Amino acid sequence: MLWPKAALANAGIPMIVVAWPASWIAFVPVVLVEAAVARRVLALPTREALKLSLAANAWSTLAGIPITWALLMGLEMLAGLMLSMVGPDLGTVATSLLIPFYAPWLPSVEERWIVLAAGAFLCVPFFFASVWIEARSAGRRVPAAEALRWAKRANAVTYGFFLVMLALAALVARTSHAGSVG
Repeated sequence: MLWPKAALANAGIPMIVVAWPASWIAFVPVVLVEAAVARRVLALPTREALKLSLAANAWSTLAGIPITWALLMGLEMLAGLMLSMVGPDLGTVATSLLIPFYAPWLPSVEERWIVLAAGAFLCVPFFFASVWIEARSAGRRVPAAEALRWAKRANAVTYGFFLVMLALAALVARTSHAGSVG
């Protein structure tokens, strides 16, 4: 304590601080798109489709994203523990295959494309969590099989859009000089 050392600010980025606020920003458009899917798939009146979509998306955004992120964080920690047992020199191919495990909490980030790519990777587990949560929520208003059919289609539209946009943005940032953070 008498001899101060330089502090390091390279703890990485917990992607929950990016993904959760972004999901709240996208909340209204997602509710509207998924309500339109509910109108078509479930043949509901507009007002009922909006209520169903609003309730289902409130649950999946409020609870689904942080819980899924926490579970993924646990998997990342487990993968890190297992990797530390193997050793530091895995090779390029093995390291590349492990990138999805680092999506919940990125190690130090020097380029913006990595954050965008991690966001794209996170769309996949968030999709499955949203389908499960939204189907359960919608199952209170419509038959369970119909609720699941709607949840799959609605989330395929919205998460599919976000995944493609994030992946394209990551690719553009990676191939241009605009990809650097610093």
